[in-house]
Amino acid sequence: MSWPAVELDPIRRLRVLRAAIPGAAVAEAILDAPFDDVWAAATDFEGRVPQIEIFIGAAEVMSREGDRLQVRITPRLLRRPQLLDVVLRRGWCWMVSPMGAAGMAAAPEGERTRFAHLEALTLPGGRLAGPFLQAKMALARELGRIERLALERRGAA
Repeated sequence: MSWPAVELDPIRRLRVLRAAIPGAAVAEAILDAPFDDVWAAATDFEGRVPQIEIFIGAAEVMSREGDRLQVRITPRLLRRPQLLDVVLRRGWCWMVSPMGAAGMAAAPEGERTRFAHLEALTLPGGRLAGPFLQAKMALARELGRIERLALERRGAA
């Protein structure tokens, strides 16, 4: 007997991870920009990510092998660099550091893009950070920043 195969789209996969990781927070929206421009802006680690993520001061891709990257980030507050292990595919990005995990997922919806972003602290007590992370993503308007940068990219093309 063979079991049926189930394939989750990137957005659903991120929702499953949110449910599985204690304290994880997700922001999701439909952005008024085409998928390719949204995905290019959101995954431009060195150029755009420090403009999107308020806690990242700088990012540098240290290595890339296929869909695996190692990215060094320098947080704005701690100023102590951290290495992220990253899996980057079209519409899917999963990042893990010693302190936490983050993910991005995107899917085209006509000329627009459904985009979701997950953040979680994996330190002891990380489950308590969920409401803070949810508020931070909303107050910092991170998805709005991605949309704006995608539209700027589109205008420059």
